[in-house]
Amino acid sequence: MEQRDAQSLADILSVAPWMELEEYVDHLRERVDTAVLASHERREQLRAEILAENPDLSAQIRRPPLEKTQWAKHLLRTGVVAASDGTLAAVPLLSGTKIQVGVVIVTNTGESVGLVTRVFEHELTTTGDTAREFFDNLRKVHGTSNLASRALMLFGERKLLLAQEADWRMIHGELIPFELRTGVGHPGGNLPPVFDLVRHYIKDQRFIAVSESPEDLDVLNAGIVLEPGEFIELRTLADDLTGFLDGDERSGGTKALFNRMDQANFRSFIAEVGPEVTILLIKAGHRPFLLECHRERVEEAAALFLADALWTRGLPDTGAPATARGFPFHIDLADNVARTMFKGGEFRTFIETRLMELGVEHGLTDLDPRRTRG
Repeated sequence: MEQRDAQSLADILSVAPWMELEEYVDHLRERVDTAVLASHERREQLRAEILAENPDLSAQIRRPPLEKTQWAKHLLRTGVVAASDGTLAAVPLLSGTKIQVGVVIVTNTGESVGLVTRVFEHELTTTGDTAREFFDNLRKVHGTSNLASRALMLFGERKLLLAQEADWRMIHGELIPFELRTGVGHPGGNLPPVFDLVRHYIKDQRFIAVSESPEDLDVLNAGIVLEPGEFIELRTLADDLTGFLDGDERSGGTKALFNRMDQANFRSFIAEVGPEVTILLIKAGHRPFLLECHRERVEEAAALFLADALWTRGLPDTGAPATARGFPFHIDLADNVARTMFKGGEFRTFIETRLMELGVEHGLTDLDPRRTRG
């Protein structure tokens, strides 16, 4: 059955009604194959259409020069490249949230790979002179604990990586992720350390920050026209941070809830560092990734991304359509080690075990009811 654009729930159910399991399974493969092939065909059509409508776009698409590619491989063989990633485990309790952050830094000296591990454990607690104050504050702690926990992890990853001696550094995610931009409820106190950290990275210049591309139509359009091994400059960090501060109607982003002084400080920071960081869209395989780097190191950063995503894995450094990942090897390695050494489930299980051993009745009060399912 040909599907039309769905405008309402009734439209969706008219083309995809509820059915018996046996009937559903009978033609599942046929329906999935049809959808996948249509998606592949549509991607090629969109690429040709976009390039035809934007003839100047082809001139903006680049590949790293051969000498930069050779430089990147030489760096990975003989230099020191460091990458970091972390994990977060949060367990809510009556008194607050118990969190564990694990960060792993991978260093490659060309001859050996080293690991640096750091663990942070803390309880985001609440206080109050009366029961009403306690529970009012507890609501605030639980409401912001996820943001605060992630901000602690992301700041720790970047701070610990910066302290590591290296020729180049690789960050997983944006240079200034959303959690660090917000100031976590206290911009006046929390933003200055973030600003200082970013200034150090920009002063050094030798970094890349790699993140998955967002659901941004402009980014998706650009990603379609790129072939493996190609990149295009999208915008600057100033554009991104201004969109965060003032809001972005195109992406649906709302403006930051800063007071006048915090807003002025943030805008001053944008003017200082924003133009220094270029944001690229780059492909090693079929999937595009966003890469942030210093504006004077664009070709080096793109070459290092491709060399580590492809050449380090034994793939052609000019681009490999067959690769499933197309992401820097050393960031993936840091991620795999972090998830192996700091398993969130093990931390939660340890907390739950201590809850029960220190008092079954009190333990059941703190324990998430979903965890008691048989």
